[in-house]
Amino acid sequence: MNKVRIATVVVVFAVVLVWLLSGILTQPDPEPVVSLAEAKEQRGDSLRDAQLQLVRVRRSTASEQNKSVVLRGKTIDRDSATVAARTSGQVIARQVEIGDNVSAGDVLCELEVLDRETRVEAARDSLELAAEEFDSVVELTEQGFERELEIARAKAALAGAEQRLQASEIELQNTKIHAPIAGVVDEVFVNVGDFIAIGQPCVTILNLDPIYAQGYVTEDRVGQLSIGGRASVRLPTGEVKEGELSFISKRADSRTRTFRVEVTLQNADYDIRSGLSSSIELVVDTKYAHKVPTSVMLLDEFGALGVKTVDDDDKVEVHAVEIVRDDKDGVWVAGLPTNTSIITVGQGLVIEGEQVALDYE
Repeated sequence: MNKVRIATVVVVFAVVLVWLLSGILTQPDPEPVVSLAEAKEQRGDSLRDAQLQLVRVRRSTASEQNKSVVLRGKTIDRDSATVAARTSGQVIARQVEIGDNVSAGDVLCELEVLDRETRVEAARDSLELAAEEFDSVVELTEQGFERELEIARAKAALAGAEQRLQASEIELQNTKIHAPIAGVVDEVFVNVGDFIAIGQPCVTILNLDPIYAQGYVTEDRVGQLSIGGRASVRLPTGEVKEGELSFISKRADSRTRTFRVEVTLQNADYDIRSGLSSSIELVVDTKYAHKVPTSVMLLDEFGALGVKTVDDDDKVEVHAVEIVRDDKDGVWVAGLPTNTSIITVGQGLVIEGEQVALDYE
């Protein structure tokens, strides 16, 4: 019985081994990267082409790209108000909660009235009496029964009565705390039943439309910017909002030697919150550019950047280029013809004016 089991195990192991080896042996080899020499041999070029240096080229057409300055920053609110009481008293009503939208003039909190209404009535009666006394003194003075001094005294009494009426009316109006700006309620500080003193806050209102993206630009780039320039702001969600550059500081930060800039963003629905980290792209110029790998960039003896291409006669040309912007998989450069063939491999083996053999990507 043991011999049968051992034979069975051996047979199973042999079958599995054969199956594994067949997969390894029959698996196709990965396709190797073809070098220029191998490409030239596989093509079977003519004798004339065999004497030319083979380079690999890529056909490219320029597209419109923004030359821009990219900054790290955050969104900020500039229009906010912490609304405080202008009189003291117990809170009898709070008309808003956190997150409520309010308009300028809306009632936020109401305080107890107490005797403020009767003070207004008393001040109004005093004003009427002072006005009658003033008219009587004027009339008697005109008839010669009173001196000019009495007119001045009556006039002063009338002005004092007017002031007391106005003060009592303002005191009554201040029992209702109104929103000075439109926005969203961000904080509340009192509840119904609380006693609030003069100067104590009732609520804080944020006006987030517009909202601003703030960043700092280096001193070598600040001269490229101008007020009203196009800008875009990428939020942490990946959403991109378009805006315009609305502020450039005239004074550098004393520690970093950078200049504060702000981009204005429309935010009617309050979708953009204050304090979000953001990527700010400030458009400096728009140019036609080609996307090329960094490996094709060359430096001449003066340190200028260049890219080699081939013309219609398969001759090498060297073009001075300017970097418009960077991408993850290459750079956008300006200075090349609109339609061109860029040498991507072998550019270090050829010189300007040399005729070459081409291997297109």
